[in-house]
Amino acid sequence: MSPIPRILLAVAAVLALSGGTRSPARADTEVPADLSERAGDLMKLPVAVTAIDDLVLRASGIGNVFLVKTPGGNVVYDTGVPWQGAEQREQLLAAAAGRVSHVVVSHAHADHNGGLEAWQGDFERGTELIAHERYPYTNRIYGDTEPYLWRVRTGSMYPVPDKSGHRNVVPSRLVPVSSGYSFEVGGVDFVAIAARNSAEGEDALLLWLPDHGILFSGDFFGPLYPMFPNLYTIRGEKLRDPLDYVDSLDRLLALRPRPKLLLPAHFDEVEGVEYIQRTLEVTRDATQYVYDETVKGMNAGRSVYQLMAEIELPPELRISQGHGKVSWSVRAIWELLAGWFSFEDTADLYPVPARAVHADVVELAGGTGPLVARARSWLERGEPVKALRLLDIARGGSGGQPFPGDDVRLAALEALLAESRATTGNFSETSFLGARISAARRRIAAASP
Repeated sequence: MSPIPRILLAVAAVLALSGGTRSPARADTEVPADLSERAGDLMKLPVAVTAIDDLVLRASGIGNVFLVKTPGGNVVYDTGVPWQGAEQREQLLAAAAGRVSHVVVSHAHADHNGGLEAWQGDFERGTELIAHERYPYTNRIYGDTEPYLWRVRTGSMYPVPDKSGHRNVVPSRLVPVSSGYSFEVGGVDFVAIAARNSAEGEDALLLWLPDHGILFSGDFFGPLYPMFPNLYTIRGEKLRDPLDYVDSLDRLLALRPRPKLLLPAHFDEVEGVEYIQRTLEVTRDATQYVYDETVKGMNAGRSVYQLMAEIELPPELRISQGHGKVSWSVRAIWELLAGWFSFEDTADLYPVPARAVHADVVELAGGTGPLVARARSWLERGEPVKALRLLDIARGGSGGQPFPGDDVRLAALEALLAESRATTGNFSETSFLGARISAARRRIAAASP
């Protein structure tokens, strides 16, 4: 078959409509409910080049960078973080010298587009930079909010070197969701698939090599595979649409031939046609299940907090929550569909936060002592979140100064961290709690004689 018909067949598979026939469950293909690696392990990975096969090289690191070798030039997928990108480029080109015809960036997160500056000379010499049609938008909003999010959230949770100017590198080609983009280099056919949404944002661009059954997935699935999608990240970003994600998973399930090798942007490759198909099905069905149960609960009059506590994945759909978390996704779905106002507390409509009256509550309680005592009681009964709620009120009456409740707060945070590590090991949760624990210890140390 000539290259053009092959590409057309691949594009037709990519654009298959969602909502098609569900594939039968493969009962003999086991899908792990959890994974041994954790997203936090990525921060420890050095740069090293390995050959996936005769066609593909991988430069590992916090974010993988892939190079596809062809007689007509090299195609690169993703560029890593700003402080590793130049080294990854150097090592890849040392292992596969030659012109780079295309660089494909999976999305606008800095662990994927952060190394773009290292390729600037290639772009000036004609290398095409390919991105999702929504990439300029997401790249802009991430840049617009970076000063706030990095100072208040991300920087405290994930301490890393300063960022660079990678957001100023402009793609030369944008790939629409409706049609994708196909190209050929050195006899190898490539299909860029623009997803409607993903586990890490709305600008996921995957790269499919139909003749080889290889799918470069970026962070479409998140940093772990398989995992429940990260529909909301506490470091601060837009909510991700679960139905769009389900649609995109259906499009991947419609690929023909079926993918036999999945190359994600983090950790190692995933192999096996049946295993990849089954894990795609479980990820899709788990996402759909949480959406359906959230909607059912909303219509039945359950509160968002009730649903966060009640909705769990059934045994046959349990996958890792090492980055995406079901309870947070329940709230994300709720707010995506109905907005931030829950129609319960009238005061939420006005710019007066609950903490504005915390000092009044402390005064009426007779000081912070009774609140701290009750918080300690909740902690002893295994309710650290209720303890933290009371301590937040007590701190509101302390003028922000250290007070006797800080030791209870530290114990409550440590209890939550231990629970997280023993259950989901969610990277965002453990990083956030770790940062809060460090802050609590500093306050206690500063208050000590």
